[in-house]
Amino acid sequence: MNSRLAALHGEVRVRLRDLAIIALLAAVLGGPRPATAQLTAADSAAVLVATAADFEERGELEVARALYEEVIRRYPDTPGAEMSRTRLEALGAPGGAAPTGPAPGAAPQDQRGDTEFRVWSTLYGLWLGGVAVPLLADASSSESHGVGLLLGGPVGYLAGRVFSRSLSVGRSRTISWAGTWGTWQGVGWAHALNLGADPGCEYCDPGEQEAVTAALAGGLAGIVTAALLSRDTSEGTASATYLGSLWGTWFGLGGATALDLDDDAIWASTLLVGNAGLVAGALAGSRFDLSSRRAHLISLGGLIGGFGGVGLVLITKPNSTSGELAIPLATSLAGLGLGILLTPEGDGAPEGESGAARAAFGSSSPALLNWSGGARPEVGLPMPFPTTVPDPERNGRRHTAWHVPLLRLRF
Repeated sequence: MNSRLAALHGEVRVRLRDLAIIALLAAVLGGPRPATAQLTAADSAAVLVATAADFEERGELEVARALYEEVIRRYPDTPGAEMSRTRLEALGAPGGAAPTGPAPGAAPQDQRGDTEFRVWSTLYGLWLGGVAVPLLADASSSESHGVGLLLGGPVGYLAGRVFSRSLSVGRSRTISWAGTWGTWQGVGWAHALNLGADPGCEYCDPGEQEAVTAALAGGLAGIVTAALLSRDTSEGTASATYLGSLWGTWFGLGGATALDLDDDAIWASTLLVGNAGLVAGALAGSRFDLSSRRAHLISLGGLIGGFGGVGLVLITKPNSTSGELAIPLATSLAGLGLGILLTPEGDGAPEGESGAARAAFGSSSPALLNWSGGARPEVGLPMPFPTTVPDPERNGRRHTAWHVPLLRLRF
C-alpha cells in the first residue's frame, strides 16, 4: 500500500513539473513579439560577434571586419553591435576612434606583415652572413661560411624584429620583395655587363666578387628605396608589383630567346622588361585599387594560359625554337587578358558588400564559376563557409558542415 502511494505521489510530481514547463513556454511564446524578436536579434548578433572574434584571433582580419560590419548593419541596437563598433575601431576601421583594448582572445591588429618581414630578414641575413660577406672578404675556408651562417640568421631576425613591428602587410611585402628583386638585378647586370670578366673572353661569367658586390648593392638599394616609397602601399598593390615583375621577367626572357638574341642581350632584355613589369604592376595596383585576390586571380589566368601554350607546343611540335616560345608567350598574354576581363573591379561583389562578407555569409559567397542572366560569366575564388545540414544517422538532427560553392547560376 505504501509503495503504491509513493509511486502515485512521484507520478503527480512529474506531471506538475511538466505542466510548469509547459506554462513557462506558453508564457514566453505568448508574450509580446517585439521582446522575442529583440532576444533573437541579440542572440544572433552575439553568435556573429563570437565568430568574428575567432576569425580575428586567427589573423583573418578581412573576414572579421566584414562580420562586425554585418552585425552593425543587421542588428544596430544590440550589445553585439556596440561590441562590433569597438572592435572595428581597434582594427583601424575608417571613422573609428582611438583603439580600445582587444576583445578576449582576439588579436588587436594584423600581425602578418610583422611575421613575414622577420622570416625574410632572417633568410636575407643567412645569405649575407653565409655567402656574401665571406666571398667579399675572399675567405676560402668553409669555417668562415659556417660562422657566417651561425651569426647571419640571428642577426637578420633581430634586425627584422626591430623594424617589422610598425609595418603593414603591403609595406612589409614591398620592402622584402624590393630586397630580393634588387639582389637579382645586381646579379643579372653583372652578367649582362660582364663585370670582372676577362676582356678577351666573349662568353665568360663575371668575376665572383664583382657579381656578389653588385648583388649586395642592388639588394640594399632596393630595401632603402622601398622603405622610403612604400609608406601607404596596400596589400593588393604589393601583390600586383611582385607579380608584374615576374611576368615582365618571363616576357623579357622568352621574347629575347625567341628572337635568338645573344647572351648579353637576353640578360638585358630580361632585366629591363622585368623592371617595366614591376613598375606597371605597381601603377596598376595603386591606380585601380587592385585587391591581392584579384591580382593573384589575374596572374592565375596567365599561368593557365602559359601552360596551355606549352601543351599546344607538345601537340603541334613546331620546327623552331622561336615557335616553341612564341606560343606560350602568346597564350600567357591572352590568359592575363582574360583574367582581367573575368575578374572585374570589385571582384563581382554587390555594391557595398566586400568579398569577405560574401565569404562569411554563404547565401552570397562567390563560387568557382558565377553566371547571372544577361551578364558575362565570372571566375571567382570559392570560399568555404559553415552551415548546418541534417544528419540521417541522428534522427535528422542538424550538425555543422563546410560548404564549398563551385557553380552559381542566376536566371
